[in-house]
Amino acid sequence: MDKMKKAVVLVMITAFLMTMGTVFAQGQQDRSGDADPRFLSIAAGSVGGEWYVVSGVISEFLSPQFPNTNINVVTGGSVSNPLMVSSGDVEIATTQDNVYADALEGLGPYAEEGKISGITGLLRLGEIPMSIFLVEENSRYESIQQIIDNKMPIRIVTAVQGASPALATDRVLETYGISADEIRSWGGSVSYVSYAEATSLMKDGHADAYCGPIMPATLELAVSKRIKALPLDAHIIDALHATYKYGISTVPAGKYDFIKQDLRVITENPILIAASSLSDDVVYRITKTICENPHRIRNSSTTYANWTPDVAPQIYGGPIHPGALRYYQEMGWVK
Repeated sequence: MDKMKKAVVLVMITAFLMTMGTVFAQGQQDRSGDADPRFLSIAAGSVGGEWYVVSGVISEFLSPQFPNTNINVVTGGSVSNPLMVSSGDVEIATTQDNVYADALEGLGPYAEEGKISGITGLLRLGEIPMSIFLVEENSRYESIQQIIDNKMPIRIVTAVQGASPALATDRVLETYGISADEIRSWGGSVSYVSYAEATSLMKDGHADAYCGPIMPATLELAVSKRIKALPLDAHIIDALHATYKYGISTVPAGKYDFIKQDLRVITENPILIAASSLSDDVVYRITKTICENPHRIRNSSTTYANWTPDVAPQIYGGPIHPGALRYYQEMGWVK
């Protein structure tokens, strides 16, 4: 029996040492950055929204490339998502380029938290033209500067307070050197309402101008009223880009009936960010896989219908993860 007990003990010791060796090896592999993560969570927007849909599509075609990784999509928002990445709750997230810039600098919605660490840029998904200033075609308003110079009592409607288009409107006014309170002192107003309510107020003659993105409700307004766009002045657009990291783009003439000439605009650029702690190899493969499936991105939403992978590195809010940068350099999209 003693011999048998010794044999059993020897087997147990051997098994224990082998297990510890395996754990040690796995730990070494994990620290080297070469191992695939066991979990990969993507923070998107609300269920049913564009970000949730495109994140779900991305998770689907990433899965075959990471067969040992459990990939899932969770709900979030443009402001909360960088915090989720920073805290380690998720590894990848959707947000806006200018929000990414605010997070890194501890500005805007992050003024209380301070600078957010542990996040880095991954990939640009597209652009959404912002702060398109629309008035009735036969109105007396000829330019935004004319409105300011003459202190015209204009009634402006924009998105609900707290939404990024409303913040963009406030920043446009601020960059022109005025505020909502100042407009009210002229006898005008700035109202933060839903897109549907903004359209209704414009239709009924209870508002003179809409400032925001082109939404289905905006197109509905264009059916019932003849409207025109008042362009933002070039120096205002450049200042918004330099200060708040908004993108810059052009809405071509004729894209909408009320855009008579090419319209230079600021844009909010939906991007993916990643945890800085993700290994270069993992981020390289994620980036490569997404860029090699442009049709899947384009088919996920009309917002990304014209997406091409060469725009992926166009992130202005902050640095790009070295793994993603390596892929972009290989493709010749960045130097």
